[in-house]
Amino acid sequence: MSAENVRRFLEATEAFNRGDIEAVLARYDQNIVFEPRVAGTYVGHDGVGAFLRDLVDLFVDFRTDYPDVRDLGDRVLALGTARGRGVESGVETELTLAVLATFRDGLLTHFKDYGDKDQALKAAGLRE
Repeated sequence: MSAENVRRFLEATEAFNRGDIEAVLARYDQNIVFEPRVAGTYVGHDGVGAFLRDLVDLFVDFRTDYPDVRDLGDRVLALGTARGRGVESGVETELTLAVLATFRDGLLTHFKDYGDKDQALKAAGLRE
């Protein structure tokens, strides 16, 4: 089942990059806890959907890319970047992403971006 979790994580990423928030949420548990490092904690489809829609509205061509995705059983570690350009400011933004995602019954239940590879590796139990 764990390789399926990697596939599901990447499918959600691709859906987000297309701007298809409903397809993202279809891969998330109804009670998802979503912790982006930039803006608090969001719970459930309503909270996470609002956050993701705001990102799409605030940035032009906002995309996430995870060149390093690791299968950890019921968790996925994903290291990458998010890039976009502010709609109003035109300023290019790039953020480092270091995500630990937890799955249950094929759905993502917890998403946390540590923003730092070492912190994410520690949280995953892969580094002291």
